[in-house]
Parts: sequence; structure tokens; C-alpha cells
Amino acid sequence: MAERNDIPLSTNIRHDSPVLVIRGDADFQNLHDCAARRLTAAKEMLFSIASVGIERAVAAEGRDLASIANAAYLLLEDADDMLLAIGHAHTREVADAREVRRG
Repeated sequence: MAERNDIPLSTNIRHDSPVLVIRGDADFQNLHDCAARRLTAAKEMLFSIASVGIERAVAAEGRDLASIANAAYLLLEDADDMLLAIGHAHTREVADAREVRRG
């Protein structure tokens, strides 16, 4: 069984006691799927803002735009953390495959 070294999300408010973590033993495909989903959601949110047009965007309450921007930031930050975890998972899975071939 693989050693589990959880990776705390960068968006945790307290880094000394993180609440949100990425499982250190998560497989490559699951991490990829989760990261891709967050990237797509953030991309679609930002596309919605861009599609509104400058006149309507300026007329919208600043709070609404700030809320959407903050949500997009959180999704992108999570996806970035997951991409880091994907690198670790890939390294781990390649090492495991080499060990099986030797074994």
C-alpha cells in the first residue's frame, strides 16, 4: 500500500492545521479529473463575465463581480494544487510499476 502524504490546499485559512487536503494516495486519473473539472468551472465563470460586455459589467454591482472572481480564484488555486499532486502521483505510480517489473 502506498504511503499517504496528504497535500494541504493552498486556500486553507490556517496552514498549521489544514482542513482541506488532497489525499496523498489518490491516483493520477482521479486527480486529473478533479483538476480538469475545476479548471472548466473557472473558465466558464470567467467566460460569462467576459461575455457580458463592458457596459453591463461596469453597471453590475462590484460585489457580484468580486464574488465571481473570488470563486474562480479558489477553483483555479485548487486545480493548481491538484496539478502538483498529479506530478507526485505520476512519480509514485511509475516507481510502483518499475518495482512490479523487478519483483
